Amino acid sequence: MTAPPVFEAALAKAKAWHAALPEAVAFCDWPDDLRYDDRTPYHLNATNQLQTAPGAPSRASAPLLSALQALAPHLEWRHTYTADEVGQHFLDHFGWFELAGPTGHFVTQKTRITVGYWGSGLHYGRHHHDAEELYTVVAGHGIFHLDDASDLTLCAGHTRFHASNRSHALTTTDSPILTLVFWRGDGLAEAPKMTAQEVSV
Repeated sequence: MTAPPVFEAALAKAKAWHAALPEAVAFCDWPDDLRYDDRTPYHLNATNQLQTAPGAPSRASAPLLSALQALAPHLEWRHTYTADEVGQHFLDHFGWFELAGPTGHFVTQKTRITVGYWGSGLHYGRHHHDAEELYTVVAGHGIFHLDDASDLTLCAGHTRFHASNRSHALTTTDSPILTLVFWRGDGLAEAPKMTAQEVSV
């Protein structure tokens, strides 16, 4: 099945973003087995928030941001967590989708490529997963927390690596953040697990 042009455009911009980041190129190859899957759109509050308040991009990330904003209404947006785990306010300002991966809009078993949006003033509590992970920031900024490492404030163009099952968290302050995230290794289709019960602020 051929992907609609809006999906092909976003995928091309994501591929160019991957190629422009040395950390992403070193982390994983761009998958060569992508197959479009016609998934039913599902909207969250984050669908509109990405379009109206995405945070500041860099000059390099602006084309990808524009493509993702155009794609937002056509996506199967998801929530990994429940209100009991993270709070309803968090869920009202958070959403993610799988651009490519085992259950993505483009199917591949070689990696998982997701896009996540967090509004301002949120705390994404400590969590972990089997897969290794590379965050890349497309727009906005946030504070990245990692066990046994210093906190880092990252903005568009910055990256953060998380090893397998190493607990990490994210806090947004006066800006939302939009990320494109790569996974590799075991557990590509699994959901992250909360390391400890934390409530969004």
